[in-house]
Amino acid sequence: MQSPPKKQKKPRGPKVPKKITDSYLHNSGLYYLERFASSSANFKTVMMRKVWKSCAHHQDQDKDECAAMVDKLVVKFIDLGLLDDAAYTRAVVTSLRRKGTSTRAILTKMKMKGVNRDDTMRALRHYDAENIRDPEQAELVSALTTARRKRLGPFQREDKKARIEDEEEAQKLKEKEMAKLARAGFSYDTVRRVFEINSDEADSFLYENG
Repeated sequence: MQSPPKKQKKPRGPKVPKKITDSYLHNSGLYYLERFASSSANFKTVMMRKVWKSCAHHQDQDKDECAAMVDKLVVKFIDLGLLDDAAYTRAVVTSLRRKGTSTRAILTKMKMKGVNRDDTMRALRHYDAENIRDPEQAELVSALTTARRKRLGPFQREDKKARIEDEEEAQKLKEKEMAKLARAGFSYDTVRRVFEINSDEADSFLYENG
């Protein structure tokens, strides 16, 4: 016996955004912070996107009133300790520095998250002072950490070295690898220093400053 044909499901239309209320913003904000760490500025941006989307659909809502609700929520979450810009900045800067991120790249990333330059630099100086034997060498430590992670310069794979047939090819590869570090935000002087030392010196330097 032939099975009856399955009913075709009607395609769902776009999800209708909810109206903005204090309780909706509160619950939505908590849900966001359960998943992501955030600065207060970035959190406000995320919440305001919800406001604009909701107000575009529910045109009876007053955008300024909704924006005021977001401002009130940000203050509330700061008072509750759910938003802590100093702690957030320290945590993100620590994570990025340990990965070998350059100061320039860190400043750019933090600016995108709504953290100003002074606060980022304060967190950077604190991290470098606490974790690097010579804080003046922090950029070189980061550059070597990136080089080790990407297998560049002194950390280049042996099989890759073996495939290089002549000096001209070796120079082209060196320039290509130096450009990668430069694009990561490191200065020419720092990049040059990375390629002036051998793998043993690089490992020793990272060990001493790790």
